[in-house]
Amino acid sequence: MSIENKVSFDHLVVSQVNALSSCSACEFDSTFNKLAKQGLEWFNLDRLTLFPNSMIMLNDGKSVSVSRKHIPELDKARFVVGNYVDYLRLLRLKSQYQLFNSNDLKQSNISTLRELYMEGGRWHGIMRLELFGQVWGALAFSRFNDDSTDLTETDLNQLKALCDIWLVYWQHSTVTRSLNKGSESKLDESEKLLKLSKKQCTVLALLAQGYTAKQCAEKLFLSPRTIESHKYRMLDTLDFDNNTELVQFALRNGLGIEAS
Repeated sequence: MSIENKVSFDHLVVSQVNALSSCSACEFDSTFNKLAKQGLEWFNLDRLTLFPNSMIMLNDGKSVSVSRKHIPELDKARFVVGNYVDYLRLLRLKSQYQLFNSNDLKQSNISTLRELYMEGGRWHGIMRLELFGQVWGALAFSRFNDDSTDLTETDLNQLKALCDIWLVYWQHSTVTRSLNKGSESKLDESEKLLKLSKKQCTVLALLAQGYTAKQCAEKLFLSPRTIESHKYRMLDTLDFDNNTELVQFALRNGLGIEAS
């Protein structure tokens, strides 16, 4: 990559950090939308989608997609066809990057990728994202033309670095908005708490105390998979986006106090 492009990327990062640092938590969503489009233009991508907690990606509000002006917005319902669950598995693979060219999409045995080709997609990538040592979810990105060259390893690393910046601010804005809830929200949270089963409350209390899913499983004589299932169901029931929101909810409601 040339010196000019490197300087250009440095400028992009500095300008985005300045924009995120100066916006309020409640303005994050609109700011992110604008900055994500800048990122798409810089990397010559057409659409990107962030999938936090990818197991619940199909729920409204759990994923965020941004498209360039000439590209159709993501219609998740269009891609929930055939063996789309296999695509969800791709989002959870440990591989740092997965890349698919036009021919890969056209001939894929995964219906979601074939549907992307039918929509006009000609290049697709999936990138695993981590935050604070935990898998946060995945980034999917697409191009809708055959003219562009593939992203280089340097490009991919820069794209991931940009996403890591977005995620840190996203996490901070989420926690800030959660902690700033008023008394009316506290009443709503009491109602939310009643939606959880006794077993879910027990699991949530352990998570709030800092135990991992494996450690929770050992304490409760359950399998780690069962603990993960409880976590995803609680995220769905409580309408939270990630584990941090879940733990913050537990702490606000006294579930993180370890029993003597």
